[in-house]
Amino acid sequence: MKRILLLLLLLLLLLPCSLLAQENILLDGEWSFWIPEGPENTSLDPGLFKKQPVMVPHTYNVMEGLDNYDGKACYSRLLPISPAMSGRLVRLHFNGVFHSAIVYINDRKAGEHLHAGYTPFSFDITPYLDFTPGARNELRVECDNGFSPENLPYNGRNDWANDGGIYRSVSLHLSGARSIRYVHVNPEINLTDSTARARFDIRLWQEGVAKADFSLMVTENRTGRIVHEGRKTLKAGPGGIFTYEVDCGRVELWHFDNPALYTFEVRLADGRSLSDIRRERFGFRTVTLDGERLLLNGEPVRLPGIENMPGSNPDYGMAEDHAYMEKTMRRMKDLNCTITRFHWAQDDYRFDLMDEMGMLSQEELCWWQGPAKTLGPLMGTAKRQIEEMVEAHYNHPSIYCWGMSNEVDENTADIIELGRFTRSLDPNRLLNSMGNSFYKTLENEPSLALDIPTWNEYMGTWHGEKREDLLTSMPEVAKVLNGRPLLITEHGLCEPAFTGGDVRRIDEMIFHITEWKKHPFIIGYIYFSLEDYRSHAGQAGFGKGIIRRHGVCNKYLEPKPSYFVLQQLMSPVTVTGVRTARRRPGGTWQEMDQVPRSVDITLKVSNDIPSYTIRGYKLRYMTKRGTLRTLSLPDLAPAQEYQLTLPEMNDDIAFEIIRADGSRVMRYY
Repeated sequence: MKRILLLLLLLLLLLPCSLLAQENILLDGEWSFWIPEGPENTSLDPGLFKKQPVMVPHTYNVMEGLDNYDGKACYSRLLPISPAMSGRLVRLHFNGVFHSAIVYINDRKAGEHLHAGYTPFSFDITPYLDFTPGARNELRVECDNGFSPENLPYNGRNDWANDGGIYRSVSLHLSGARSIRYVHVNPEINLTDSTARARFDIRLWQEGVAKADFSLMVTENRTGRIVHEGRKTLKAGPGGIFTYEVDCGRVELWHFDNPALYTFEVRLADGRSLSDIRRERFGFRTVTLDGERLLLNGEPVRLPGIENMPGSNPDYGMAEDHAYMEKTMRRMKDLNCTITRFHWAQDDYRFDLMDEMGMLSQEELCWWQGPAKTLGPLMGTAKRQIEEMVEAHYNHPSIYCWGMSNEVDENTADIIELGRFTRSLDPNRLLNSMGNSFYKTLENEPSLALDIPTWNEYMGTWHGEKREDLLTSMPEVAKVLNGRPLLITEHGLCEPAFTGGDVRRIDEMIFHITEWKKHPFIIGYIYFSLEDYRSHAGQAGFGKGIIRRHGVCNKYLEPKPSYFVLQQLMSPVTVTGVRTARRRPGGTWQEMDQVPRSVDITLKVSNDIPSYTIRGYKLRYMTKRGTLRTLSLPDLAPAQEYQLTLPEMNDDIAFEIIRADGSRVMRYY
């Protein structure tokens, strides 16, 4: 009995260490904020120099008197450090501070992250903390959103909001003596039977560790099925990487219409103690090129999409909360968006949403228009941003491509160098660079140097004399492509630079999309943009509300008429026939109206853009009796037609097509 009690006592002593081996503490919420006094700030309201409470995530460019401010600002708060944390490693993690941050703990400089406002970073702050009872541990962050030739984006070369501050979440990560820097998942899929293996590359923050003990569990999210559970002692390979390989058997493939996700949990042991845990989601999918075709999981697809510009709502600025991010993604899904891009690195949570909802994306280095031709001394800054972006977002199945630059002419040598560097970090994803002059650069177009040639196509507005120039340019572009694909990475109408309002936006949209659909080598388009977006270079509005009026929604995500036109153009299914029941011979319309009625409809799957097989779709409608009826549709390939009968149809002959996840594809009414 005494022996059992002794064992229980030992377990109780060990249990807190195991439970506390890994812990994440969110630091979002109330912080103190102030603008430092200086000769450059004499025109500001003196009240801004005094500490005031703000809620982090926060951007000061939506505050009264600071909407056009570019300069330094300070944040501080006390850290929730207790004596129980002594002996553990404490890392301070920022998801984003724009654009430069210097971090102090108890008035001692703990680290800095300069000229890279869109990528996450962290510091080991353990040496700067005081773990004695009653000690105060103050965190202070000095940030700066001033334009600078040392930044990327370069000087003022960013046509979006220049919002400064701690605009994304902040947290503490506590671990044992050894901690996990990242776990990168590399699936290998046999598309003939959907079986897969996965290689988990694990890197620690501590260098020089030659051997370590890991346990790994892989779970299928929808079913809770454990795909793998095991433990291994691993030796470090090149670069200090520990490799854990797993046979996953048959898996469900991630697709924008079927965003199947899996979760891994890696546990790191340090002797007999649990030292750290890393848990993330991932997916099994392939995105490849075959000649002029884009293949998703081995199937040819041609994809429609739209670009979202975060930071557009002046109530939030760049400090969008999770609920607003979700609202944005649902708007995009409602538009039938399957593919998108971002001009700069995004918050991890936004990609979580895209993983869940099913949306392919490319994430880009924010090298837009300048510096021209070459990065020069900014090459190091560019590579650091790419490394931080790739490391943080490696496991998101929604990200299919990394972008090197946007609208920079004659930069072929630099994007090849950046592409080579990016491929050393991620050998699996595609690479591209966005150009807006393909119609005249032709064989000298920089984007030809990477995987996917691209075109920001604005013929008839920003480029060309008239939109009909697009028709004569296409044959020349096709010759240069020589069997390769082309992705249209931008098109839209910006007001008031170009007149005509939303009526013209619709007309231009139909003209350009109609032309793109005709050319099989065009694998998709990304319309620009979802919303009117805030920009320091905007042409409409005032203060924090200054915008480029470029969206199919306004800056609050309220749809314009063009939204609904684009929604229809991007729908993979159209209704090509509706035939109502007829009255019996000699009967009256009134008699027919009193009996259950049926309607025959014909659906057709799009075979241009979009073009992909639909699976798991359903048709849903309210019957005349007021009951909701749902009919399953078979798998349908591009160009395929399908007829079905809808009994007891409602008076309006209204119905909708929905995906397997319940999101709506189209509504007929």
